[in-house]
Amino acid sequence: MRIKHTAARRTATALLGGVTATVVALTTAVPAGAAVGVMTDPAGDAKTSFKSGDVTKVRVKHGPKALRLAVTHAAESGLADVYRFNVDTDPKAKGPEWVIGTGIEVEQWRVFRADGWRGVDGGPVCTGGNDIDWDAERMRLVVPRGCLGSPERVRVNLVTSNDYPGTPVDHAPGKRTYGAWVTTG
Repeated sequence: MRIKHTAARRTATALLGGVTATVVALTTAVPAGAAVGVMTDPAGDAKTSFKSGDVTKVRVKHGPKALRLAVTHAAESGLADVYRFNVDTDPKAKGPEWVIGTGIEVEQWRVFRADGWRGVDGGPVCTGGNDIDWDAERMRLVVPRGCLGSPERVRVNLVTSNDYPGTPVDHAPGKRTYGAWVTTG
């Protein structure tokens, strides 16, 4: 198509520019529901007589339907026996509002109302199965947001242990410290 008039040519150029900008924006934008936070923890900081349970990374994906947690361990560390995810949803309250507990022997997670940093308050609110990748030594959980009161944002602290109920082995990112806030997408 050959455009002869200068005004028509400018209009076609502007439309083409707008289409190009829209395509670039759509292909580079983060998809809805992809709010992701990653907290790292140094390898070798686990305090245990066993070598297992040394966490190096926790990936937190706070989507419109579920909170997805994935834990990566130090090379040759292995999985911990017990995982306690302390989930904060209210920055004004002291300590977490929710605790998600899981382990490699039970292969399921349970959500409890937290009693601050002291423990849990009552029985489980929700339960579900976890996904353990034994070869890659990764623990993954998918917890429906409704189990946590459907919060707009969360931040997570993880404690691992090896003797059930056990003494803490590793704190990610640190003892009574949370990763960054992750807002639902």
